[in-house]
Amino acid sequence: MTPHSRAIGHYTAAEVGRLAGVSGRRVGQWARYGIVPSISKRPHVYSYADAGEAMLARYLVEQGFRPRDVRIIVQSLRDEYGEWPLATTPLEHDGRLVVVKNGNDVCLSAVEAKREVNAGTLIDLNAVRNALARGGWVALDNPREHIEVNPERLSGLPAVRGKRIATATVASMAARAEGREALRDDFGLTETEIADAVDYEADVRKALAA
Repeated sequence: MTPHSRAIGHYTAAEVGRLAGVSGRRVGQWARYGIVPSISKRPHVYSYADAGEAMLARYLVEQGFRPRDVRIIVQSLRDEYGEWPLATTPLEHDGRLVVVKNGNDVCLSAVEAKREVNAGTLIDLNAVRNALARGGWVALDNPREHIEVNPERLSGLPAVRGKRIATATVASMAARAEGREALRDDFGLTETEIADAVDYEADVRKALAA
C-alpha cells in the first residue's frame, strides 16, 4: 500500500469486514471507538487504507490486546506515521515494532536488527499490508497465488489476479457445471485460478464464522 492509496476505494463496513476477517458490525464499532478511520461518517464509507487499519486492529486483537490498548497503539502509530500507518512507505525499520506495556501504559519501539522479542509483542506492519493486497486477513496465514485486492480494479473487491472478476462471483459460478465452463471459456480462467478463488472464499466464510 502506498501513500496515494489512502483515499482510493469505497467500501462498506461489510466489505471491510470480509478483508479484516470480522463482521461489518465489529468494523462499525471500531470506527466509532476511533480505532478505524473512514472517508465519511454518515454513512460510514471506508477506503482501501481504512480496510488496512481494520486488518491491523484484528491483528492486534488476535495478539491479546484489549480494545483500549488497540486504540492506544493505533493512535501512537498515527502520531508517528499519519492517519493511515499502513499506507506510509517505506518504514525505516521495515515495519517491525515491539509493544512495551508498563501497567496501563502502552508504547512502541522499532525492532532492531537481530533483536529477539516475545512473539506476542511483535507487530509486523509490512506483513499486514502485504496480506491485504493478497486477499486480506486470511492471506496472513494462507496467501493464494491468484488472489489480489487492488483498489483500482473492481472497486477494490477481492479478485482473480490480473482478471476483472471477483472471487465471490467465481465461487458462485463454480458451484454449477455450466458456470465453471463459462469461467473457463468466457473469462479465460484456469482451473488453478478457479480453485484459488473458491478456496479463498471458503477461507473468508470460515474466518467470519469464527
